[in-house]
Amino acid sequence: MPEKYLGKCVQLYRMLRRAVDARRSLLYLAIASLIVVTIHHRLEVISAPGRAMPVAEVSGKNWRYDLSFPVRNLSTVEQLIQCESQGQNISRVDSNGQVSRGILQFNGTSTWNEMEHRFDFYGDPQNPTAAIHMADMMISSGLVGRWTCARSLGLAK
Repeated sequence: MPEKYLGKCVQLYRMLRRAVDARRSLLYLAIASLIVVTIHHRLEVISAPGRAMPVAEVSGKNWRYDLSFPVRNLSTVEQLIQCESQGQNISRVDSNGQVSRGILQFNGTSTWNEMEHRFDFYGDPQNPTAAIHMADMMISSGLVGRWTCARSLGLAK
């Protein structure tokens, strides 16, 4: 009787071995198929939601802003922010009696509104990103002299 069981065990072992070999073959076939598909299929990069990597950094003494766009006049913008507000996002009455806003102390009722129409860029002077972008466009257009600090820093005549 033990020989009968031994024969069945050998038969079962051979059957399981063929099943394992078949599964292994299917696994190898699946891997090869994925490699072929990956090589011949164009991959599309999809951005993950979240904060974008900064493109530019505007910084000074005890302040810093990471931006998602390049700043052409980086040094000038940094000097203006340091002089105008020391990097603090503030609103205060300026020497001309009007309220100036944000890190670049834009006068909201004249300079900012005028520049919005000129550059077709609309935003809020108290948004540091928008203020830096607006200032960069103004400086590139030769309007650095609109800031009193630009004259005192020797950035404008």
